[in-house]
Order: sequence, then C-alpha cells, then structure tokens
Amino acid sequence: MLARAASLLVPRVVMRKASKDFLVRLLNVPAPSSFEAPAQRVWREYVEPLCDRIEIDVYGNNVAIQEGDGEHSVMIVGHADEIGLIVRRIDDTGVLWFGKIGGVDPAALAGTRVRVLAKGGELPGVIGLPAIHLLPPGETSKKPKLSELCIDIGAKDKKEAAKLVSVGDPVVFGEDFGELLGEFATHRAFDNRVGCFIVAETLRLCRARRRKGVTLYGVSSVQEETGVWGAGLAAQRYLPTLAIAVDVTHDTTTPGITASAHPEVVCGKGPVITRGVRTRRVLTQLLEKTARTAKIPVQFEIDEGNTWTDADAISTRHTGIPVANVSIPCRYMHTPCEVVHLGDVQRAAELLAKFVTTMSPKLDLVPR
Repeated sequence: MLARAASLLVPRVVMRKASKDFLVRLLNVPAPSSFEAPAQRVWREYVEPLCDRIEIDVYGNNVAIQEGDGEHSVMIVGHADEIGLIVRRIDDTGVLWFGKIGGVDPAALAGTRVRVLAKGGELPGVIGLPAIHLLPPGETSKKPKLSELCIDIGAKDKKEAAKLVSVGDPVVFGEDFGELLGEFATHRAFDNRVGCFIVAETLRLCRARRRKGVTLYGVSSVQEETGVWGAGLAAQRYLPTLAIAVDVTHDTTTPGITASAHPEVVCGKGPVITRGVRTRRVLTQLLEKTARTAKIPVQFEIDEGNTWTDADAISTRHTGIPVANVSIPCRYMHTPCEVVHLGDVQRAAELLAKFVTTMSPKLDLVPR
C-alpha cells in the first residue's frame, strides 16, 4: 500500500534500459568494505567511455575524470562498499563464527542466506536459529547477539570447511535486485551502490551535453561503511573546488519510525538535499535553485555537524573543501531488503548533471 501511494506522488520517470541493466549488474556484485574491487571493475567498464581517464589509488578509490578548461572543479562521490560479515573462527563441527563489517544489526541476520566470498569462489550458507519447537514452552526466540549467530555451509566438520573457507574471508547477506510495485525496488546494498550508479549517470549526462569549463571528478569510493574515510584520500589528491556526496537517507514514513523526531522524507518524492552545519549553505542553495529551474522535485533534511557520509571526510582536507549532500530516500537501511524508488535515483542524476553543466565560472563559495 505504501509503495502504491508513494509512486503517485510525482510524475513517473522511466529509466533508460542500458542504465537499468548497469544498475542491476553493479548492485548484484558482492563488495563489502575493503573488498570493493569486483564492483569497481563493473563501474569502470561503464564509465570508461564517458571520461577522459580513470585513476585508481592504492586503497581502491576509482576516479573518472572529465577535463574542463575553467578554474573550477567538482567532485561527486558515491561509495562502492556495502556492509557485511567476516569469518572469525571455524569450529570443530564445521560452522563459521563471524564478526561484522560496518553497521550490522544482529536482529537482521537470523534466518538469512549468505554468501562467503572464499578464495575458490562464492560459497552459499545460512544463518539459522533453533526451531520454535525446541524452545521452552511459552518462549519465543529473543533478539540474538552477534556472538550467538553462526553460518552453516553444510560442512561435516572443521577439516572439510577449512578446505573452502579461511579466517578473514568476507561474507555478504541478503538478496540480489528485485522489483516491487510501481518504481520501487529492493536490494541488500542500495546503501550505497546506488550512489555510485548516480555518479556514473551524472558523468554520462554531462558528457552527452558536451559540458565545458568545469572539471568533473566522478568518484566511486571505498570503505565508507567502516569509518567514512576512503573518499577523503581522493579529495586530498585532487583538491576540488567543491564536492557533493551521494548516499541514501531514511524514509521517515517507514513503519516503526517516530516521524516527529525526523524531517519528513518519503520515497518517491524526489532526492534529498541536506541543509545544516557541515554542508555549505551556498552549495545547498545552488542545488535548490538548480532543482527549481529544472523542475526536479526535491526534499530536505538536516545535518547537525556531521552528515555521516563521504562529505565529512572530504570537508576537512587541505584548508577545507566546501561540501553538499544529495541522498536517496531508503526504507529498511542496513537490512537484507533495502527499498528505494527508482524515480528518485534518476532524478538525482538529472539534478547533479544540471548543477555541473550550469555552474557559473564566477562561483564564489566564501561566506560573506
């Protein structure tokens, strides 16, 4: 019911088939923090024809560069990594005990299918719970602790499991891309592979419009989920005039959220611009003006000193880089079944491309 209602909030936007095919390929590649290389390869293949060159640093940040002939440069960043798990121990029975990569809620893990990214390839497994029949009368399963959960790969003992799995192997949980009603879709890693997709589409749209003047750095960054620091390395290297982080944010109509505690953000009503302390007001105002001119519906949220996105790592580099934040509303973040509205995704790319291609060469970002 929520999906149907929200899909009618703004006019429908149909995503280009080639773009959607790329989105699905990019999403479905498992790539937790520090293991982003497979997703980065998919991203590079798509953006290579859209830029003058691609550069990769030692940690794996990928930067696609469209050279301009003006003095200003814009960096647009989405992070390629997803949350996940990491094998900690293989016990004598052959089950795998694990730690977490990023912000993982143990309650979201019980009963899920997983894939161990082992040296020999992906290995399927499950995280189970004891059957309700085996619990004491009148009791139901309680919220588990991470230390109480393990992965069953079907191994008969430690020896068999250890032939396939090593301590330190990463694990992803949740399902691949699926479409819901309207323009809604679900995936385990919209946070934030969808941001990398938007960066790629912004590059495509800017290239098609034969943009001149501004140099554009399109970044698919690493390790945001484990410390929000990877994008800072790219910012330090290129020192752009300004930067925009693209990420997801919470749909505050999600069942279970106390609406009064958050700004009103709804899937299907457009991308979200952040106003606040860390983000620079002159940039948010320019994004708002761009949205009005292009008739792109947008929503707003606040930051109170941290955006908790790549914008934070970028803002403190060198003598300070002005930052803004554009987000996609998302339900059930950091669960196996995140949900976004594909119209919001398309509109975010249109907004950013319009922003870059209409930027004034006389841009002044110093507060007066």
